[in-house]
Amino acid sequence: MKKFGKRGLTLCLLALLACLSAGCVSSSTVEDLFTLPQPPIEYTGLLQITEQLIAEGYEYASPTGGQNIQSVQMEDLDGDGKAEAIAFFRKPNDEKPLKIMVFSEQEEVYSLLCTIESSGTAVDRIDYEDMNDDRQLDLVVGWKISADVQTVAVYSVGPEPTLLVKSGYTRYSIQDMDGNGIPSLLVFRANVDGISVAEFYGWHKDTMELAYRCGLSSTMADLNRGSIVQGQTESGNVAVYVTGVNEQGMAVTDILVSQSNGTLSNAALGGNTGLSKIVFPFRQLNPQDINGDGHVEIPAPVEESGSDKKNDGIVHWMSYSSSGKEKTVATTYHSLTSGWYFNIPQEWEGHLTTSMTESDLNENRVVMELDGKPVLAIYAITGENRENKALRGNRVVLKRQMVTVYAGELLEGAAAWGVDEELLRSEFNLIVKSWMA
Repeated sequence: MKKFGKRGLTLCLLALLACLSAGCVSSSTVEDLFTLPQPPIEYTGLLQITEQLIAEGYEYASPTGGQNIQSVQMEDLDGDGKAEAIAFFRKPNDEKPLKIMVFSEQEEVYSLLCTIESSGTAVDRIDYEDMNDDRQLDLVVGWKISADVQTVAVYSVGPEPTLLVKSGYTRYSIQDMDGNGIPSLLVFRANVDGISVAEFYGWHKDTMELAYRCGLSSTMADLNRGSIVQGQTESGNVAVYVTGVNEQGMAVTDILVSQSNGTLSNAALGGNTGLSKIVFPFRQLNPQDINGDGHVEIPAPVEESGSDKKNDGIVHWMSYSSSGKEKTVATTYHSLTSGWYFNIPQEWEGHLTTSMTESDLNENRVVMELDGKPVLAIYAITGENRENKALRGNRVVLKRQMVTVYAGELLEGAAAWGVDEELLRSEFNLIVKSWMA
């Protein structure tokens, strides 16, 4: 109690009095209020089960990638409103040491529903999707078998789990490719000849089968440096944008578009090479919907001679139709160094030049000029005095982050181009990192 202190005790008592005056305490005693909350009885039972497994030599083996990385995950797999517990273990020295145990709850008691086992070193990734249209979530599991071998498997969960499909992979993606409302599995791997392929597995006539296979323009090593982005083309077709980054620092993008006959076409192919024509310098940017029109655009950074800021500069954003027709739909200045971007008005095209300087300690500045006259400056300011610096002179605060304040300033050429504070604020954006497959 000495460490808690009089001030802490006073605050607790004040909170108690406020709660009493609000009528939020009925039969509870003051002693109850200072007792740590207890978990529901069903979770206590689950904890006892997992502790017993640990005592028997099991060890937790959380998935190493993806969005679901907890060692015990709660998901309502069968849609009954009660969450199943999915626990990830390793049992050393077993023939199949990796264990995914599914526990179901009945009358506030958890019991083991099933166990899914595999050889290998880790669970690379897990996803929960209804892959067979039975209104129950299936387990899509990426197993890391060795340093060079990975397999993805889809399991229908029940007392006896059913394996729906299994394939080797380097990367995989889940999306409703054919528009039938059922998620599909898109697997990226190298075939026996070392050629990179994309394989599309879909649910058809009560089975999950390989529906289509097509070649890719990037090696698996290049793809591991790139990205897989799901979205729509400019024509509105479902598509997956597969980008590999080669050793020369160029981003090569394939656009896999689902066709009505169940096949995939590559909207990026050009000429007779059988490879993608969409090749741009890589600047740590991935395809995304940059202008909010519902379609994915591909970044085409402008190479600036003599610039040592490889991740900062002007970027054109290209939109592609399902037939491969391209057009520029937006232009931005992206500062990955400082975490922001600015939408460039179309009328600035051909007139804009930019320069970046460290104008002060803990302060980065980008100046935009039109026809050689400074129009605006954008600052990224860190350090203890950042709030005061953001309001220095004619500066206005644009955004605040935990350790950074972003400010803007109108310069001498702003009025001639109709640039005002409203435009400065509306076209300034922070870079938001997104998870990709």
